[in-house]
Amino acid sequence: GAGFVAAGLFKLKILQALEFDVANTRVTDFGANAFRNSLQCQRQLQEVSLDFSDTRVTDDGVVAISAALQNLKQLQKVALNYGFSVTDAGAVAIGNSLQALTQLQEVSLDFSNTEVTGGGAVAIGDA
Repeated sequence: GAGFVAAGLFKLKILQALEFDVANTRVTDFGANAFRNSLQCQRQLQEVSLDFSDTRVTDDGVVAISAALQNLKQLQKVALNYGFSVTDAGAVAIGNSLQALTQLQEVSLDFSNTEVTGGGAVAIGDA
C-alpha cells in the first residue's frame, strides 16, 4: 500500500504540494519509513498535508517522517494528523522538525486521538 505510493513519489522530483491521506488503514511504521524516503527527495515542496489518523503508525514512524520534513526548507504550509499510537516522543520529533523550517507560514496539527500529553504539546509550542 503506502510503500508502493512512496515508490511512485520518489520519481516525482518537482512537486510543490503533496496531500497524503491514509487515514483508517493498516499503514504501519514500515509504510511511514518508505514514505519518508520518498518525501525527503521532494526538495521543492511548499505545502504538505499528511493524514495518518487511525493507522498503526507509532512514534517511530512519526520520527522518521519528521526527519524528512525538517529537510524540506521550502515548506510554507504543513498539516499533520496522527493517531492512537503517537505519544510525547512523536510530538517532540514534530516540534524539532518545525523549528528547522524557517519558511513556514501555516501549521495545522491534529493530535486529538493520540496519547500526546501536555509535555508533548509544550514541545510543539516551543517550536
